[in-house]
Amino acid sequence: MPGSRTQASRPTADMSQLRARRRQARRRIRLARLDLGLGVSAAIVLLLASPGMAMTAVVVLVVLLLCALSVVLERRRRRRLRPRQPDGYSS
Repeated sequence: MPGSRTQASRPTADMSQLRARRRQARRRIRLARLDLGLGVSAAIVLLLASPGMAMTAVVVLVVLLLCALSVVLERRRRRRLRPRQPDGYSS
């Protein structure tokens, strides 16, 4: 059956693309978690190690805001780069 061989190669290509997209998504999630973890841990270290609580609170808030800004910008960039689906397809 010559038709079955051509149909079998198509799902393999689709699956490899799907696996690549999933790998990239896992990498982005890991990097976002790492970014957030580093920011929170740096904020905690500053809070515990600094004698001036008011100044430390300001620095902690700045670090946490930078982490939140990083996450928001990454999501916007990801949405902008996402290819459009043709009509009739849902995601």
